[in-house]
Amino acid sequence: MDNPSEAYLKWEGSLEEQGSFCRIWTTINDEGSKTQLTCALNHRPTEIVGHRWVKGGKVLKEDTLPDLKTECEVDSEDRSGQYSCIFLPEHAGCTDLEVKGPPSVMAVKKSEHATKGETVVLVCKSDSFPPIIYWLWYKKSESGDQVITNSTQSKFFVVSSESHMELHIPSVDLKEDPGTYVCNGTSLEGTSQAANRFTALWPFLGIVAEVLVLVTIIFIYEKRRKPDKVLDDEDIGSAPLKSSGNPLNDKDKNVRQRNSS
Repeated sequence: MDNPSEAYLKWEGSLEEQGSFCRIWTTINDEGSKTQLTCALNHRPTEIVGHRWVKGGKVLKEDTLPDLKTECEVDSEDRSGQYSCIFLPEHAGCTDLEVKGPPSVMAVKKSEHATKGETVVLVCKSDSFPPIIYWLWYKKSESGDQVITNSTQSKFFVVSSESHMELHIPSVDLKEDPGTYVCNGTSLEGTSQAANRFTALWPFLGIVAEVLVLVTIIFIYEKRRKPDKVLDDEDIGSAPLKSSGNPLNDKDKNVRQRNSS
């Protein structure tokens, strides 16, 4: 269990209240596979209408409770990072909690596709605390891992900061460049890595074209296999005779036929 800490926030209220301070006590408790984060406000500077927890710009939890205390539970394995607990409305109070732990590096996109001559950008990020202090890219191959820097083959361009790293591959060569690229991030608490898969786009397009051709051939074959329906000789012979359209003429014909018989 980490020691509790407190944050002091000045309340921007009326003139009579100017100079008074709000205190937010924070605690970090490990409970097995979960870590419990807690923020407690010492008094109510204004009516509390809810709470919000944020990590790396992403809202983890939000409620509409009026309490002076709020909690957030996170996975212990992925707990490291900077969290913000906010008492709503936002001017009621807020503070940050810096939770230490091993780094967690993630690939922004696990796979990329490109055609010849394009530029591919592979990106990894980490919002862990303490932040990444050393990034490294390398490409996996059967002959051994190839470390990539800005001077590698005068081809690659690497950009990095505490929270993310980019690998730029300009003028893609579909024979040499595709493969698995791994980003490795190291902080004071450990090391983590993530893999990016870069593949050429033309094999994928070729498969799609083959499927379309096959579907078209099957459609044409099935259509030609079914002949147009026509009436056979028996159907034509059994068709009723057309009437002359004049009932009187038809009656005279029937009378003449009976007399002749």
